[in-house]
Amino acid sequence: MRRPQDRASEIARAALDLFVTRGFAATKLEDVARAASVSKGLPYVYFKNKEELFKTVISEAMGGPLSDANQVIEGFEGTTEDLLRQMIDGFRAFEESPAGGVVKLILAEAGNFPEVARFCNQFNRRGRDLFIRVLRRGVDSGEFRPISDLDSTAMVLVQPLAMFSVWKRALAPFDPGRVDSDQFYAAYLDFVLKGLRP
Repeated sequence: MRRPQDRASEIARAALDLFVTRGFAATKLEDVARAASVSKGLPYVYFKNKEELFKTVISEAMGGPLSDANQVIEGFEGTTEDLLRQMIDGFRAFEESPAGGVVKLILAEAGNFPEVARFCNQFNRRGRDLFIRVLRRGVDSGEFRPISDLDSTAMVLVQPLAMFSVWKRALAPFDPGRVDSDQFYAAYLDFVLKGLRP
């Protein structure tokens, strides 16, 4: 027998897929129930409304990977370049999973639903803070050149990753000359590391 929290997670996973493919506004809770193979009214047992379901989808998709990345930074003993590579590997694993669709979802819906955007911004901030910690570690150890604005530099690191994730889901299927993931991540790391080294 499934536990209530398992049911809620199943509903959230079904909602993620529908929100990413159809859009938040176009998805009804009845559609989510059908996709999750539960009764039409069951989503309302776990979620007050569609906005609350959206918040759960974002929290489940992003909360775990951000916590994992934090643990990697806390216990990492190698070079900062290796740490940055591991962070990018972690992002890639997230981006290539079904949960990675939340990046496209957030960017698509933020302008239409300001309250949801404000909620999502906490995860954006947490992700940027992780990169700030990596940059500061590299600067303090002398591996990276001095950086006067860590916050903006972290944003410069994060945004291309987010946009690549969106591009893969939105435009890449229609781009005959598209770059594959291996090429993108190799070029990204080459460019970033050359810019950060003293």
